Amino acid sequence: MILYYMPGACSLSTHISLLETGEQFSLVKVDHKNNKTENGENFLAINPDGSIPTLKLASDHMITDCAGALHYLADHFWESGVSPEPETPARARMDDFLRDIEQQLHVQFEPLHQKVKDDAIRNAAIARLSAEFEKYENLFSDGRKYLLGREFSVADAYLFVAINWAGISGINIFRWPHIGDFGERMRARPSVLAALRAEGLLAD
Repeated sequence: MILYYMPGACSLSTHISLLETGEQFSLVKVDHKNNKTENGENFLAINPDGSIPTLKLASDHMITDCAGALHYLADHFWESGVSPEPETPARARMDDFLRDIEQQLHVQFEPLHQKVKDDAIRNAAIARLSAEFEKYENLFSDGRKYLLGREFSVADAYLFVAINWAGISGINIFRWPHIGDFGERMRARPSVLAALRAEGLLAD
């Protein structure tokens, strides 16, 4: 497998999850300013949509969205511990979390990623994000370590990326202590440390 990524983008969740599976993969950085890979290839010739992450499988099939890549890893490598067994209630809960993070949390960062200057738009986005983080704060208040309880899943990698974006956007995630603790717990995982270092997001 080949993961085309941008440092710190939602592809980080796929990167972390790939490391958790223990499967072999290659990592190729993409510069979205010129749509070139670090190898000088035209990324649009690889994926005309230009979307990140792009996960190229051994069959040459490409998965070109974050939730799709995480679902693929969950379907095919669940025995590595990245997902509950398919077609179980726990897997259905994980899928619900993935859907919620993608549709209710991820999308709210768009004005902040684009560095919109309009304060009203920024403040509205931060208010919506705060409501979403409050929801997860309440979830973690029961003492669970990960979204599904005691066990990691690919949904946790996706939530971690959103928490990372919050910090970059100037949102104090420790307003929500349980969420802050979850973020620190994730940062202690070897897969997360390795992914952050590989993407140049953490000093050696």
